[in-house]
Amino acid sequence: MSIEPQGGLPGEFLLLFTLVIWMLFFIIRLGNPENMLNRWCFITGMIFSIGVLKEYLYFTLCPSLMKVFPSLITETRAFAFYSSLTAFFYYFSMPAALVLGMYFARVDDAFPRLFLWLRPCVFLPGIFMGFLYPYPKTRYFQLHDRPFFPVITVYNLIYALILTWLFLHTLYRERQEPYYRQKKVVALFTLIPIWYWVISALLVHSLNLHHLFKAWQGNFLILLVLLIYFLCRAFRDGIMGTRFRHEVFDWDKDGQMMSQSARCIRHLCKNELAKIDWCAKSLEFSDFAEESNEYARIILRSSDHLKNCIEKMQAYSQEIRLKKEPCSVQQLLITCTDGFSRLHPGISLDISCCQNLFLLCDRDAMLEVFNNLINNAVDAMDGLGRLSIKSAPSSGKKQLCISFSDTGKGISSDLRSKLFEPYFSTKPSSDGHMGLGLYFCRRVIKKHGGQITVSSSPNVGSIFSLCFPWKYVEKKKESDPPI
Repeated sequence: MSIEPQGGLPGEFLLLFTLVIWMLFFIIRLGNPENMLNRWCFITGMIFSIGVLKEYLYFTLCPSLMKVFPSLITETRAFAFYSSLTAFFYYFSMPAALVLGMYFARVDDAFPRLFLWLRPCVFLPGIFMGFLYPYPKTRYFQLHDRPFFPVITVYNLIYALILTWLFLHTLYRERQEPYYRQKKVVALFTLIPIWYWVISALLVHSLNLHHLFKAWQGNFLILLVLLIYFLCRAFRDGIMGTRFRHEVFDWDKDGQMMSQSARCIRHLCKNELAKIDWCAKSLEFSDFAEESNEYARIILRSSDHLKNCIEKMQAYSQEIRLKKEPCSVQQLLITCTDGFSRLHPGISLDISCCQNLFLLCDRDAMLEVFNNLINNAVDAMDGLGRLSIKSAPSSGKKQLCISFSDTGKGISSDLRSKLFEPYFSTKPSSDGHMGLGLYFCRRVIKKHGGQITVSSSPNVGSIFSLCFPWKYVEKKKESDPPI
């Protein structure tokens, strides 16, 4: 038994090929470490990188090591090592990609219980393949077992077809969503190199096309182009949670940091300060004790909210940490809209919410989300219109949906896709708007396991909908609210 040199790219290029794969998927992983789609994209990329790495280790590195450590690195051990890596790559790369596809299609949200069993089950055929073609002998089967490659091709082809259907079906279903373009890019990033590998490696070997045995190495150029495209998108619109920003600033002046902090504090506090300012002016001219007490209560609540906002001001740019507790949705909405009719006499407010709806959430974070959406609706209506807030469980009672509907000027289709991006705002920045409100709202909702969507028509109005995973429990005691 001897390790014969192979054609195709030199070993150094195969190592570079591996590093390109690692670089691409490490950037994706770091873009949003908490996102399961990013995690499984990273896992899938790492498993696929084994297909290139094993070629470099076996055909380039091992022969050199055998000369230096002949007693440690033998041909038999190198053969078994290469075979095991090949088997792991053949048997488990596509199952990992399929799990990625299930997260892409939101199977975990639609069928949470089924998904808990489905995710490990997709790897069971790979374990079975290990019994059919044992791991340490894969290289032998490659060279001497004619049915091996057809079996492996059919095995991976089934996974590839299911994965492709998941991607295409999801893209069609969510074609009107604001994040459609992002998901389309993810689909292309995944499907192009996978199908090239299935055709150029597995199918070519199954048909025994010797002159094309190294065609799979063309994936190096594909992944290099994808890496360049990924970096370009990251600097422009952002992609898969990664967005690079180039900002010129005087790094040796403390005033720059002070200015940025002041803008953030102003954005967080402007809503409550408006209430306090209005109440203080009204108190000055009020002659009724009952009316004065009401103004005082609004000021106290706004003051408490300000304290909580200042404590959490970094939540707009850093990791959001939730302190969940059962909260009455109705009470949350009442807290946010207290004094609404006095502040906005030209806007009628309609709240439709059952008393026994409780949500397990971070109260302060959710209040900030509701306040952002309410104030955005008020700004859109320019003081005249109708704001409707409705809260109800979905038909299957698996989700709790809260919608904020206004009769404002609406949002054009070209702007809707950018609404939840950081630092994007349709309002003038001179008024203190940083474009972080809806970005913060989306992060909070996603941290709660939910999602936020928007539908809007110019000159008709907008509807922002929040949907949370939810379980209904009959309320029995006032002191023991259901979750």
